[in-house]
Amino acid sequence: MARAHNFFILITTLIMTGLFAAGCDSGTQEPEAPAAEPLQLENAGAAATPEGSFPASRYPAEMAEGTSASVPDTFPKNIPLYPGSAPAQGRGVDIEGAPMAALQLLTMDPPETVYDFYREKFQSDGWEIEDRENFRGKNAISASNGKCKASILVAPTDDGGSDIFMITEC
Repeated sequence: MARAHNFFILITTLIMTGLFAAGCDSGTQEPEAPAAEPLQLENAGAAATPEGSFPASRYPAEMAEGTSASVPDTFPKNIPLYPGSAPAQGRGVDIEGAPMAALQLLTMDPPETVYDFYREKFQSDGWEIEDRENFRGKNAISASNGKCKASILVAPTDDGGSDIFMITEC
């Protein structure tokens, strides 16, 4: 079971890395530093701005060219951003006419709370959740709503919070 969990995390990491690297050319551009102040997440509601900043160690040390500590414009508006979270890195691309986005959010809430939020929100908004055997117990959700698909992985952090990795195609 642990082997399947590690494999899933490896695959998810590779997909996100590939999406973040899509469109990179020389790689000589300096990455953007995380914002000094918490960023307002536009489709998360009023509670979106964290009261305190996250430590710099929670942000990626380096970002691929074209990646920034913000929500990409191609991120679907029908997928909620976790309340109180902050974007650590985001990248949007258009691949063969299909807008795609990858996003990492930071929160101090435990993985179970974040997972329950997304599962309940997707169910109440009419998303079809794929109940895959290899996802059970791993804080991962794969869902679709018409032509829109989303995969979410909620990973625990050393400080008791969570990193939320989201990949969308809408």
